[in-house]
Amino acid sequence: MEGISARPHVQGEDRGLQVEWTDERLTDGPGLLSLRSAWDALGLGAALDRMCAAVGGRYRPSLMVEQWLALLWYGGGCLDHLELLEKRGVRELFGWESIADPTTFGRWLRRGGDQVAEAVEKLTREVVQLRWSVCGVPEEVMLIFDSTVVLRYGKDQAGAEVGYNPRKRGRPSHHPMLGFLDTGDCVRARWRPGRSNCAAGAEADVSEAVEWLRASGVKRIVVRLDKGFFSRRMVEHLQALKVDFVLKVQESEPLQARKGSFERYGPDPRLSVSEGEWADARLLCVRDWKDPEGGELELGLGPVVLKQQATILTNIEGLDAVEAWRLYNRGAVVEHRIEEMGQLAVGKTAIDDLGGNRLLWAMGGLAYELMHVVRTVGLSGPWQHAQVKSLRNWLIRMPAKLVRHARAVCVKLMRHEPMTELLVKAVQRLEAMRGPPLLLRG
Repeated sequence: MEGISARPHVQGEDRGLQVEWTDERLTDGPGLLSLRSAWDALGLGAALDRMCAAVGGRYRPSLMVEQWLALLWYGGGCLDHLELLEKRGVRELFGWESIADPTTFGRWLRRGGDQVAEAVEKLTREVVQLRWSVCGVPEEVMLIFDSTVVLRYGKDQAGAEVGYNPRKRGRPSHHPMLGFLDTGDCVRARWRPGRSNCAAGAEADVSEAVEWLRASGVKRIVVRLDKGFFSRRMVEHLQALKVDFVLKVQESEPLQARKGSFERYGPDPRLSVSEGEWADARLLCVRDWKDPEGGELELGLGPVVLKQQATILTNIEGLDAVEAWRLYNRGAVVEHRIEEMGQLAVGKTAIDDLGGNRLLWAMGGLAYELMHVVRTVGLSGPWQHAQVKSLRNWLIRMPAKLVRHARAVCVKLMRHEPMTELLVKAVQRLEAMRGPPLLLRG
């Protein structure tokens, strides 16, 4: 291509554009320097290598995990995208000698499996604690668990089974469960086969998370679960843990019989509320209604229900039905967190090994948590609440030039790029977190 012709019909400069080739080393991933800064400052690589020393192989476990995290941040989502890290200058940003090819990476996933996944899950919670060491340990948190469905095509993904699938019934899928705090931190990314029940493994995960939160200094824990997790066994388990909880209840006839008659809610007459008791906890129901309009027949059925009623089971004293309903709805932020996991392409790749699939999800949880560290510790202003896609488009994928001089690699940022100053300050703040590695922190 020689160039693009002139545009005399536009206001401004009407000259054409010349298109030329260059041998300069360019990159569109300098924002990944924030990942490198957080990874090194928190000592994640050394900790991971020590915990997974028995895995073996040509590449260290920390290198493989770091490359996969960089790929997810950069925008890749499958093994074939690994080669893009070499061709777009990402390798030089991290100082890697080489990039693992897809076959080598797949073999490492099968070899590392459950052992590396367990280490990565432990590191993820360590990262949460280290973030709190800067931002402060919250006195009260809401612990939220929810499940999601990941469609699978083909027959080579281990655990891809026909189970609960609201979008494409009859298609095989995986059914992972994710645990988040209302602070935005990821505390669990459990991979599960597609035929797993919505609440499979939830009791163990809730117990582990509650124990860890209390050991971290959190004083009050409110567990929020949707109706897929509701059961008498789960309620008794939460009561044994002595935590506050708000659970959405299935609208079944036996539970309906436990509730009293509906009455108008004083502060908002559009709402009607009802209260009852079940399993030593309070059943609180809310529904929206209106009086019959003019011209409608009076059938003696009372008000017309506009929305399906919602029933909440809670052990928190002093809450009325509407307050319990609003407290439960606060946990709806988990849907945004799951969406961000999707923006990171977590779960897009699956292999023919159960342990390898667990490891892929564990690394996805760590990638999300490190992104949360960067935006809450490194960034400022509205960027602390930006979603992954915005951070990738404006910060991670900004332009830069790579220059090698005197055996050193220099990253040259554009002086007039609007995100340059934000990136530089973020790297400086993350570098300030540098201290004893995780291995020495107990």
